[in-house]
Amino acid sequence: MSAVLDAAGSYRRLLGNPVLRGLAVADVCARLPQGMVSITLLLVAAVHASMTTAGLVVAGYTLGQGITGPLRGRLADRHGLARVCAVCGGLYALALACLLAGSLARGPAGLLVGVAAAAGLVVPPLSPGMRSLWSAHSAGPLRQAAFALDAAVFDLSYITGPVLASSLAAGVAPAAAVGVLLALTVAAVVIVGARSRPAEADQAERPARARRQPRARRPAIGALKSSALRRLLVTGVLVNLALSATEVALTASVRQHHALWASGPLLAEVSVGSIVGSLFLGARTSAAETVDGARRRLPRLLARYGLGLAVLTAATLSAPLLAVAAPLAGLGLGPSLATLFSLASSAAPDGAGTEAQSWLSSVMNGGAAAGAALAGLTASEPMVSLAVATAAAAAASAVSLALTFRRRPPESLSPPR
Repeated sequence: MSAVLDAAGSYRRLLGNPVLRGLAVADVCARLPQGMVSITLLLVAAVHASMTTAGLVVAGYTLGQGITGPLRGRLADRHGLARVCAVCGGLYALALACLLAGSLARGPAGLLVGVAAAAGLVVPPLSPGMRSLWSAHSAGPLRQAAFALDAAVFDLSYITGPVLASSLAAGVAPAAAVGVLLALTVAAVVIVGARSRPAEADQAERPARARRQPRARRPAIGALKSSALRRLLVTGVLVNLALSATEVALTASVRQHHALWASGPLLAEVSVGSIVGSLFLGARTSAAETVDGARRRLPRLLARYGLGLAVLTAATLSAPLLAVAAPLAGLGLGPSLATLFSLASSAAPDGAGTEAQSWLSSVMNGGAAAGAALAGLTASEPMVSLAVATAAAAAASAVSLALTFRRRPPESLSPPR
């Protein structure tokens, strides 16, 4: 009961702050399109094209997004998040409009895939930008609560987003799904622009003498110069590998029992467990929490995630037990992700927060692809696939332990000035 009260108090303080409340609204507007986009692109392309082409459209979009993610993050750090989101948002809307028009006009498959890849190349950096803003505008326990809320909203978007997109595309028209996706994206860009403008204005108002001081040249590797961030990237790859392998393994398991319909509810249960973990475990941070404290907590959270996956692996011996074990498997995932993204902000070099979050998102997408491939190779034995996921989570816990061995003075969770 005390855990529930502690979490409720954290979120009450967070949402009681007008700036953070605005960021929470922007977070919802930014995350929901992420849950909508894959099914939207799939259904838009499939209006007159084959499912093979539709699948390539989604693949092209995902590839484009991964290629330029860190670059868009670096541009946002250098030229301002609001400006980069606005420019990318305009190009993104144009690319999706061209994809919709090309599909309705029965355009060739190559054109559809190319336009989708172009849309992925220019996705506004809202996801890493949101995490950068959470880090900049919150401190101490509120910062951890903010990242916990972000992780919960992310999970929720992947439950509600596909339902909303498919209902609009199939029940109204594909253009309706694209329109809602773009409207939410524009709303997020506007709110993010308003919240990031004060920080940019403060920077612009620095004394002229300070601005004339020579600036240290940023290394070509940018945010990757941080060894702590590089270790977090390895951890992120392993976490998402475990998550993706779990999704494929659960689908393969219910398929063997001729109950493919159960795959959606089971995956939703994992997400629900992750949301509960984010909201009630991820927000339990004391006011004296330091970055070193968060580093020490991450291996324990990942170990709990691995334990939940081990229970899920054992549950494959009896199909009905999967429904009980699925939410337990997700319980450690949400707070692990919240802590991981919070630490990425702390590990980022000065002025490279958005780029650091972009790198983490990109490598985690690579981990998801690897997890899906490995689980696909062992899909005939779902227990083996889940064992792979469990091993990946255990490896992530082990790798994250390296962060605790750095002998450095305790740091506050407040963002660096």
